[in-house]
Amino acid sequence: MFSVFKEDGSKPPEIRNPQRLHSGLSSLGITPQSTAISKLMLFHDLLVDANSRINLTKVLDWPEVIVRHYLDSLSVVMAVPSLFDGGENILDIGSGFGMPGIPLKVMFPGNDLVMLDSVKKKMEFIDFAVKKMNLTNTTTIVGRAEDIAKTRKHRENYSVVVSRAVATLPVLLEFALPFCNVDGTFIAMKSSAVQPEIDRSENALNLLGGQIDRVVNVEDKLPFLPGKLVVIRKIAETPDIYPRKAGIPKKRPL
Repeated sequence: MFSVFKEDGSKPPEIRNPQRLHSGLSSLGITPQSTAISKLMLFHDLLVDANSRINLTKVLDWPEVIVRHYLDSLSVVMAVPSLFDGGENILDIGSGFGMPGIPLKVMFPGNDLVMLDSVKKKMEFIDFAVKKMNLTNTTTIVGRAEDIAKTRKHRENYSVVVSRAVATLPVLLEFALPFCNVDGTFIAMKSSAVQPEIDRSENALNLLGGQIDRVVNVEDKLPFLPGKLVVIRKIAETPDIYPRKAGIPKKRPL
């Protein structure tokens, strides 16, 4: 049990208007299950309470959480519509306090989810929140992507890999593609100014077995979110030498 949280649920929840969340979900074509909105509200309560003890995020006000955390995370469905059908095995790299993994699991519970981060306290928070929210088939891993990707259990084991605000694209490809199975998809959640990163990624893509499929403009459905989703298809197995040892991908990008 993550000891900094109160078993009684801490402070009473504030009054929040979910209208903008419903509107954004509608724009994405998402019809939430009966308990989904209440689960996201509960997660907000847990996040605010935890953030008073450990630094998780600066974005805590409900209207901002809806846009910058929840809807931003759920925009991934624009790139991977198969999430609606379920059956995907998702890995969230650098999940931090649970974005984009938690909103994706809440709205698309038929998919399995693994969240990976190197910071133990953040993963302890996620474990606590997952239990409180009664999310199934949801697990966490504490470790560095470069190390975990070398293990047989996780290497090329995921049909969908996603990451938000972790590293530049050439670095991120070395973190992510070794986890992705052949014919799987890696989604890099990026700002609108991603083209220079794409231009620098050709060598990494060739070495790691990836190919850029398309770039999705999030503003097409959510005009208030100017991000891009870089969709990479895994077209060949990643050579065993990748990823290189922890720290090297950022120091010497491919």
